[in-house]
Amino acid sequence: MSSPVRTAGGLTTDEAVRLRLAILRTARAIRQRTTSPITPSQVAILGTVDRHGPLTIGEIATREQVQPPSASRVVATLEGMGMVVRTIDPADRRVNLIETSEAGAQWLADYRAQAQTWISRRTAELDPDDVERLRAALPALERLLEDPMPSTVAAP
Repeated sequence: MSSPVRTAGGLTTDEAVRLRLAILRTARAIRQRTTSPITPSQVAILGTVDRHGPLTIGEIATREQVQPPSASRVVATLEGMGMVVRTIDPADRRVNLIETSEAGAQWLADYRAQAQTWISRRTAELDPDDVERLRAALPALERLLEDPMPSTVAAP
C-alpha cells in the first residue's frame, strides 16, 4: 500500500482539502449567523484597519492582498457609511490615513460579540478532548493566517 501524497506544507492532499473546507465553512457559518449590513470584504478591511490602523490605502491593500484601487473603493464605501475616517498623516501631509470611526468600532464590537457567541455555543457542544485539540491548534492557525500568502493560489 502506498503512503498518502504530502503537499509541500507536509499535510496530505486530503488533509489540506479538509483544512481549507473547515476554514471556509467556519467563516461562512459565522457570516450567516451575524447581522451585517456590510460585505465580507468590507468586514475584513474594517477589521484590519481596527487592528492595525491607522493605515494608508497601500498598507490596507498589502494586508488584505488586494490591489490598491480595490482597497480604495471599499474604504470609500466604509467612509460613506461612517465606519472609517480619513486623517492627514502628520509625517507626510500628502498621505491620507484610514482609521476606524467610533461607529465602526462599535459595529465591529457587536459583530465580534455575535461571532463569539456562536463559537462559544458550538464549542460547548464538543467533548473536552476536542476543545483541547482546538486550543492546541490555535497558535499554528494564527501563524498560518497571519503570514502573507503567495500572490497566486491554485485552487479548484
